[in-house]
Amino acid sequence: MRKVKHKVIFYLFFFLLAAPPLSFPFMKNVVDSENHEKRKFAKAPELSLEKLWQFPGQFEAYFNDRLPYKNQLVMVNNIKNAYLGVGTTALDYLTGTTTIRGTDGWLFYNACSEDEQSFHDYLCDNLYDEASLAQIAEGYTKLQQMLKEEYGTELVVMYAANKEQVYPEFMPPKFLPKGSYSRVDQLVDYIRGATDVPLLYTKDALLKEKKNHQVFFKYDTHWNNLGGFVGQQVLNEYLHGEYVSLDDVPYSVIQENLSGDLADLLSMRYIYNDDVEYKIDGYKPEVKDELIEGEDTYEYRSNAKDKRTVMVIQDSFGYALMGMSKDFARVCVLKNTFIFKEYLEKVKPDILLIEIVQRNKTRQEEVCYRLMDLLLAEDAAK
Repeated sequence: MRKVKHKVIFYLFFFLLAAPPLSFPFMKNVVDSENHEKRKFAKAPELSLEKLWQFPGQFEAYFNDRLPYKNQLVMVNNIKNAYLGVGTTALDYLTGTTTIRGTDGWLFYNACSEDEQSFHDYLCDNLYDEASLAQIAEGYTKLQQMLKEEYGTELVVMYAANKEQVYPEFMPPKFLPKGSYSRVDQLVDYIRGATDVPLLYTKDALLKEKKNHQVFFKYDTHWNNLGGFVGQQVLNEYLHGEYVSLDDVPYSVIQENLSGDLADLLSMRYIYNDDVEYKIDGYKPEVKDELIEGEDTYEYRSNAKDKRTVMVIQDSFGYALMGMSKDFARVCVLKNTFIFKEYLEKVKPDILLIEIVQRNKTRQEEVCYRLMDLLLAEDAAK
């Protein structure tokens, strides 16, 4: 009898080990098996004598990225933690956990890499030294001068505030920032004091508008269309001297039962899915616009009062700013910067708007130098 029991346990154990990899090839098109992690999965390692010592670690990374039913296992673990009240630890935050589970169901993005540092932005423990500030400001000044002298184009820079800077009350209460002065606050103050580059920061306007309106998605890293409209009005205030509040413009719900990219990172899209998206209905109804999509650009034409052309270089936050076609007769959005000089010479914009989300440290530091390199490299080629 004991032998039979041992055999049953052995076969059950073997089945539990073998079933996932054997069944997954038939089930991967039925269950959720997409990559939701905002990164590329590890490549298959190459076996060679020269790099033999690297093979175990590379194979482990490759295997873990393709673990059968990975998303479902992540979901079960996160559901367990949610119902047991197990929060993410400080070590998790600092070593790469990509989604922060806040209060009242809000989710936040823990970008913790060379390029992005949203958790440290929230803690306010990653301030610049004086030399770094001076070097960044020099890049903005040089690009501003180059655009003005060679193309007659005005440079305007906008920093889109991180979600946790706007909704800190929903961040886990056990993690308290060292202060309220973040790295971007420091950078904004320095550039405004040391240069005449127009640097717009959306944080204060978003903090004001959020009192009566939801300006970020609950389960996504991005601001919603209402938040994008606030950013648009920050630009409108600088260039036209007028700011239209969300209190003064009609808007409506256009989509319900929304989830988001942060829920995807937890493999919990079907649990975190009660958010909504809005549409601005009554802003400058007399202005009619149209979209002309090209291979490398989005171009908006309208009968707006301001006939200037705005050329936009943006990240994913910039798409919610496209309502600016109500404020300018021509808005040209680049899908990539490889055609930067070519399109600059073709469009001859009055304004170049560079939009950067607050967490993208590398882009804030280097975007001006990269754009100047593109201009100078093409000049040298000629």
